[in-house]
Amino acid sequence: MVTLRELEELVQRSRRYDLKIRVRFKGTKYSVLIDKEIRALDEAGKAMSWSKAFPLAPHQALTNYPLDSVQVECGDEVIWSGKSMSELLKVIDDLKCN
Repeated sequence: MVTLRELEELVQRSRRYDLKIRVRFKGTKYSVLIDKEIRALDEAGKAMSWSKAFPLAPHQALTNYPLDSVQVECGDEVIWSGKSMSELLKVIDDLKCN
């Protein structure tokens, strides 16, 4: 479960440490990118309207949709990968771009 406060913290850390957090879901073609702000992405990785991709608020989508993968990127390099937001929340303070 991801609370609104936890999501806000992830956005702040993405800004502070220049990180991209990419979340993919099972059973949907849309994904989420946290890169200084929260964006919905289509299959091609292009930003799209949040309401067209997800009928829920961002923190609710991250809680209610089954996750396929979570990746943290520094530039184009994946520096961490996992299967849940709870795993990410445990290690996010240790992840930074050089």
